[in-house]
Amino acid sequence: MSARTLILGGGFGGIATAVELRRRLGEEHEIVLVDRKPEFAMGLRKLWELVGHGTVAEGSRSRALLSRHGVDFRQVEITAIDPEGRAAETSEGRLEGDHLVVALGAAARPDLVPGLAEHGHDVWAFEGVPAATAALRGFEGGRLLVLVAGAPYPCPPAPYECTIHLHEHLLERGLRYETDLAVATLQPLLMPNAGRKGSEWMGKQLDERGVAYRAGAKTERVEPGRVVLADGEIPFDLLITVPPHRPPEVVLESPLAGEQGWIPVDAGTLQTSYPGVYSVGDVMAITLSNGLPFPKAGVMAKLQGTRVARAIAAELRGEEPPPLFDGSGFCPIEVGGGAAAVVQGRWYAEPEPVVAISGPTAAHAAEKAAFETEHLERWFGG
Repeated sequence: MSARTLILGGGFGGIATAVELRRRLGEEHEIVLVDRKPEFAMGLRKLWELVGHGTVAEGSRSRALLSRHGVDFRQVEITAIDPEGRAAETSEGRLEGDHLVVALGAAARPDLVPGLAEHGHDVWAFEGVPAATAALRGFEGGRLLVLVAGAPYPCPPAPYECTIHLHEHLLERGLRYETDLAVATLQPLLMPNAGRKGSEWMGKQLDERGVAYRAGAKTERVEPGRVVLADGEIPFDLLITVPPHRPPEVVLESPLAGEQGWIPVDAGTLQTSYPGVYSVGDVMAITLSNGLPFPKAGVMAKLQGTRVARAIAAELRGEEPPPLFDGSGFCPIEVGGGAAAVVQGRWYAEPEPVVAISGPTAAHAAEKAAFETEHLERWFGG
C-alpha cells in the first residue's frame, strides 16, 4: 500500500527524516520535502566564513540532489499548515500526506530589539554573514562586542565559539592587543543548558583569552556605538549580534502553535497533539525538568528526525515502534589552536540535565570537520 510523508523544512531535521525514511521504506512510499530555498547550507560555516576559515558556499548543496534518495523536493513557499488534514497550502497549491513532519526551524527576529539590525551584524542568519565579514576585515582595533540580545536561539554555545574565533582572528592580524573584546548575554548564565558548571567552564575559556563577559545583560535598544541595557550600557565600535529567534510566521498562525508559538511535542515520540503529525528541530518545544527549553541544535534535530522516520516506517510496516527519543546528544565547540571541546548532555535527566565537557583536543576538532563532510556526502553525494 502506497503512502506519502510530507516534510516541511529542509534543514537538518527535515533531511534526516527524509533520508532515513527512504532507507527503511521502498519506492512505493512517496517522500515530499518542501523548502522555499533551493540550497541546504551547514550552519557551522557561518562562523568559518566570518573569520576566513572557509565559505558558506563550500558547505552548501542543492536540495534537488536529494532525488538520489528518491526524495521529491519542492521549492515552494508554505502559506498555511493544516495539521488536521496533514497538509500544507503552498505557493503552488495544496500538498497532503499520510504523515506530516514540521521541521521549519527558528526565524531570526532582530526587529524585536530597536536598533539591533541597523547597528549590529547578525551572523546567525546566512544573509548577514557577508556584511559582517566585510566589517570585520575593515576593523582596525577598538571595541568589539558579541551580543546575545534574545533567547532562545540556535546552537547555545555558538556565541562563545564565535568570540573565541574572533580572538584567534585578531591575534593572526596583530590586532588583539588593540582590541577590547567582550561578550554579553541577557541569559542569567553563559550557557544555561549546560548549567552552572558548564557556564563556569566557558567563563574560564574566556578569562584565559582576556575576553570580558557579562551575563544578565538585558538589551533595551541599540544606538550608534552603544548597547543600552536595562541597567547601563556597553560601548562598541563593531557589534556582532545574536538576535531573538521566534517560530516562523506560518507556524505562529497554525493550530500547532503552543503558548510561546513553538510546537509542543511528546518528549519521547516527538508527535504533536494531532495523530500522524510530528515536529523536530528548532521549531518544536520540549520543557526540561529544570524548566528550560530543549536546546536548539542541528545535531539534535538530526537525531529527532531519524527517530520520527523510524516510527513512521514501523507504523507503515506493522512493526513495533522504535525506542523513544532519549534527549541525549552532543555539541562540539571550537576553542582555537586547532582544538575543540565536546559538550555531551543527557537533557531529559532529572532533577536537571546532566552535562559533561570533554577536551579540548585536536581530535574533537577533526571530528567536527568530519561530521560536515560525512553528512554532505551521505545526503547529497560526493
